[in-house]
Amino acid sequence: MTYKSPEQKAAEILIPLGCIHQNDKLMPYSFVDKEGRDFGAKADFYHPGLDLYIEIKDSHLNGKTSKSNAEKAYSRVDPDRLRKAPRYHQIQNQWNHAAPKQAIVQSAIGSSQFAVVFTGKPDSETLRRIEKQGIKAFGLRRFTGLLQLQLEVSLMLPK
Repeated sequence: MTYKSPEQKAAEILIPLGCIHQNDKLMPYSFVDKEGRDFGAKADFYHPGLDLYIEIKDSHLNGKTSKSNAEKAYSRVDPDRLRKAPRYHQIQNQWNHAAPKQAIVQSAIGSSQFAVVFTGKPDSETLRRIEKQGIKAFGLRRFTGLLQLQLEVSLMLPK
């Protein structure tokens, strides 16, 4: 069986619903972490009809509390360990995989415009972080149903 990234799994479902894969494009917002450091954010998908950004995650968000905190943690990873398991260490240490970062983005632009969607079952540590940070997150299956409903409702509204 061929490995599929969380984004590839989501693309199979979200693109037919009108979402655009765009993880190389910065969102048109800027954000500030707890240390006052500005940062940009990239969402994995965007639905132009709903003005909705979608961030796809597998099953884990780390607890790094600032961009510099994450950079320091990642730089401390042993190079041999990093070569052997780069994805694991990225998820454990990088800012783009941090629950506080997702919370800052969602809080700034609103949960109706920024959704965090998991393709796998979040681990218990991630579930605690989601709750603590107040992140509204969904499993891919549930999110897909909600997206379909929102698209149906939008068709019924007068233009």
